[in-house]
Amino acid sequence: MKRTKHNDISRRALLIGAGTGLAAASIVPASAQARKLTIYSAYENSQVAPLARAFEAKNPGIGVDHFRQPGEELLATLELELRARSPKADVVGLNDASIAYLQRRHDAFEPYKAAGIEKARAEMRSPGDVFTPAFVNLYLIHYNTRRISAADAPKSWFDLLEPKWRNQIAMADPNSSQSVQSFVWFIADHLVKQDPAKYGWEYFKKLGANGVHLESSHGTIRDLAVSGERPLGINLLANAQTAANRGEPTSNVWPIEGAPGELSAFGLMRASRQKELGKLWLDFIISEEGQALMPASLGGAPVRNDVAYKFPDGSALDQVKIVNVDSGFISENKRTQARKFHEALGR
Repeated sequence: MKRTKHNDISRRALLIGAGTGLAAASIVPASAQARKLTIYSAYENSQVAPLARAFEAKNPGIGVDHFRQPGEELLATLELELRARSPKADVVGLNDASIAYLQRRHDAFEPYKAAGIEKARAEMRSPGDVFTPAFVNLYLIHYNTRRISAADAPKSWFDLLEPKWRNQIAMADPNSSQSVQSFVWFIADHLVKQDPAKYGWEYFKKLGANGVHLESSHGTIRDLAVSGERPLGINLLANAQTAANRGEPTSNVWPIEGAPGELSAFGLMRASRQKELGKLWLDFIISEEGQALMPASLGGAPVRNDVAYKFPDGSALDQVKIVNVDSGFISENKRTQARKFHEALGR
C-alpha cells in the first residue's frame, strides 16, 4: 500500500498489529517514525486534511497519519486494540460521550491541559482535562434544494412523519454511528417529557413505518441528500457545513423543537508513543488558528467565544435553539438505546 499524508492507514495492517502486538507505526519507514502523529477519528479524510495541513505548516517536520471509521466501528477498533494492549493511535477524535465511555471502561486517555484551553466556553471543557474540545455539532434537517423548496421543507422533527416524505428520509444507524445516539436521546428521552403523545419510542415506530433508510455514516446521508436519492437527511451540522463549503445544492432547517448538540473533541491516548506530538495537536485544536478552521474543516461551530462564526444558512449562534445532550446518559445507555431503537423500527 502506498502511503500518503492524511490517507487512511490500512485497516488490515491495524488489525494485524492488534493481533500481534505490532504498532501501526511499524508500517512506516523507521526514519519517519519519530515525527509521525497518528490520529484515529470518525471524521472524513477530506475534513481532517485542512487541519492537518495547517498543523504541519505550524510544526515543520511533523507529519499526520489519519485513520477514519464511523464512530461505533472506531470504538470497536479502539476497544480491540486496548484489550490487546496494543493501541496504535496517539490522539483520538470522537464525541465527548464516546471519549467518556473509553475512559470509564479502559482508562484510555491521559489528561492534558492544552495551551489556551481557558479560552474555551466553560461548559464545553472537560472536567479533569480528559479531552480537548474541538467543535460543537448539532442535529438538523438537511435537504436537497432541487427536490424540495424552502417553503415546502419540514419545519419540525415531527413533520418528518408526514406521509409525503415516505421513503425520502435517511438517518444514521446507532449500530455504526456514535453521534446518532444524541438524536435518539433527544427524541426518546428528552422531547417525550414535553409531549409524550408525539415523541418517545412511538416516534421512531412511526418514522420506521414512513420508510426511513438507515445508513452507516452521516457523510453517506449528506451524499444522498446532495444527489437527491434521499432528499431529506437527519444529519449533523458538520455535514451540512461541508456541503455548503462545496457549493452543493442543499440547505438546512433548524427544527422548532430545537437542535440537540454534542461536543466533538480529541483525547491523548495514555499509551501514545508520540505524546509530545499529541500535545502539540491538542494545543493547535484549541488555538485561535485551529478554531477558525473548524467550520471549513471539520464543519462544526467553534468552542471559543472569540472566534466569529455563522451557520451555513446564515443563522447566528443565538438564533438557533440548542439543546445540550446528556452525554453521561448516552455513554451509560447506548447499547440499550440502540436495541430499543431497532425494536421500535421493527428491524
